Amino acid sequence: MTAGAEQATLHDPDAAPLARLDRAAIEAIVAGGRRLLVQGGMGIHASDGLSGKVARHRGARLVGVGTVSAVVKSAEHFRAEIRRARAEAPGGFVGVNLMAAINKAEFETCTRIAIEEKVSFIVQGAGISREIIKWCRAGGVPFAGIVSSGRLAAMYEKWGADFVVAEGAEAGGHIGDIGHPLPTLVDEVLAATRLPVVAAGGVDAADVARYLAAGAAGVQMASRFLACSDGDAHPAFKEMHLGKTADDITLITSCVKGMKARAVRNDFTEALARGEAFPPRSKAWFYGKEGYHGRKKACVECLGEDLCLCRASNFKESFCITDALLAAAVKGDVKNGLFYTGQSITRIPETDVTALPTAQQILDDLEARLAADAAPARAVAG
Repeated sequence: MTAGAEQATLHDPDAAPLARLDRAAIEAIVAGGRRLLVQGGMGIHASDGLSGKVARHRGARLVGVGTVSAVVKSAEHFRAEIRRARAEAPGGFVGVNLMAAINKAEFETCTRIAIEEKVSFIVQGAGISREIIKWCRAGGVPFAGIVSSGRLAAMYEKWGADFVVAEGAEAGGHIGDIGHPLPTLVDEVLAATRLPVVAAGGVDAADVARYLAAGAAGVQMASRFLACSDGDAHPAFKEMHLGKTADDITLITSCVKGMKARAVRNDFTEALARGEAFPPRSKAWFYGKEGYHGRKKACVECLGEDLCLCRASNFKESFCITDALLAAAVKGDVKNGLFYTGQSITRIPETDVTALPTAQQILDDLEARLAADAAPARAVAG
């Protein structure tokens, strides 16, 4: 756990309440002429320390929304990250990202913690769980679903979701239909549901106005915030996202049900392409002697039953995803780590990690771009 997260555990959980990001709140924001700018939740350690910095933004055109990832965090680490973000953005919007594919016990534990901490919303992807919608409703926390089709968006509306995140094929990490680009998906989802829609997956600063004009209530950006001076990820992790071309991005076959996933090309992804296996190693260096939720073996059973190809093959095939992601975000191991990323990193302008902007500077730039886009329209109207 980072020093910032440890300090956050001392924060009074009732001292800085978060605002609910439900359907009514989003519709009120849109009616007032602003839109959501959501920082996507990135797994393991990648987005730690970013959520509160984004959530405190209240600009002329954008309202910042932070997202804390629950992926493979200890209960203490997860709770601390929520409180850390809340301390940095009192009264702001800070939600939690959960994957239905994670171990069922941790899925339930993280949901309970998020509800206890009164987060602004819970957004869930990597599978479908109707249970969590019931838990959110009972706990008074808004729910959002990550969708890859209009059909799923309509289902979530029927089940009582407050909004949906339409994530297209350009996203980082695990992706759905690799032939379903975001512009087409956004149009499809907007036609299928009356819920507010957030456009996500490979979104760059130059894309924001386009999706807002199409009718999205906001956009979600993740990879751009990976490459900023804030956050706890290793400097080498950030540098791996700079100066990349399309040839530096590759699709791998993940250990999670064999799903396709987008990552930065390196020695590790090339080894996976050759069919090499990477069985799990001890994680005591990160989780401590008590292990991950009490599990001390090399395989911490982070995924739901029968979902991990590595575990199902008795560790003779595929790879340990927790090892690979920790190696990237915490150790900054550019050869052996797995660097999930969206397609938009090819458009990140900085090439030097020492020149990266802060999260606030990224938000200020987005505000300026939207203001500049609006100027010609005002001139014509005048």
